[in-house]
Amino acid sequence: MHPDQWRDRWKQNRIGFHEPSVNLYLFRYLPLFNLDPGDTIFLPLCGKAHDIAWLAQQGFKVVGIEISEIAIESFFSEHSLKYQQSESDRFILRRSDNISLIQGDYFELQAQDLSDCKMVYDRAALIAIDAANRDRYCAHMLSIIPQCTDQLLITLDYDQAQMKGPPYAVPETEIGHYYEAEYSINRLEQNDVLDERPRWREQGLTVLNESVYRLDGKKL
Repeated sequence: MHPDQWRDRWKQNRIGFHEPSVNLYLFRYLPLFNLDPGDTIFLPLCGKAHDIAWLAQQGFKVVGIEISEIAIESFFSEHSLKYQQSESDRFILRRSDNISLIQGDYFELQAQDLSDCKMVYDRAALIAIDAANRDRYCAHMLSIIPQCTDQLLITLDYDQAQMKGPPYAVPETEIGHYYEAEYSINRLEQNDVLDERPRWREQGLTVLNESVYRLDGKKL
């Protein structure tokens, strides 16, 4: 989808991808990453996720990037957080204590922007990218995060012929294609969550597998 289409979704409040509470997989599996207080976690295409505030409350620094001004301003408003705003030729940055939300294009990020990153939490970014652009998305991810940065990755997989997306189907074989050179890929959990998304069953889906992966950076 073109960035303007994502902006339009936020303008029209078509944000079914936004979760009403902290993601249970994040709560369950974050301890596996052995982070220290003050470590930086990067959230690509972060929206206004409740996960941002929760991670900050655990003592971590959170850096998110999001194309929609509405999403970012809604996050700060809904959590009653005041922020400082600055602008560059690439981004608008809004910062409140240990939360930094960048308004702009993910593909404009550079390694200097994430030099302190200790973990990537990708809940709804990879599955928001169509198949034609996922190679580019993953290659860019590897170019902007420090080497061996671990990831918690959540994906969906279904018969793409039954539903157009987004969110798009990302089978495990694709994750291997994108990341196996840099990571040991460990699937932590997989569940058929179609009963939780009845409107997608109405669109014709018969199976909707949600998978959680720990991507351990290979220490070269």
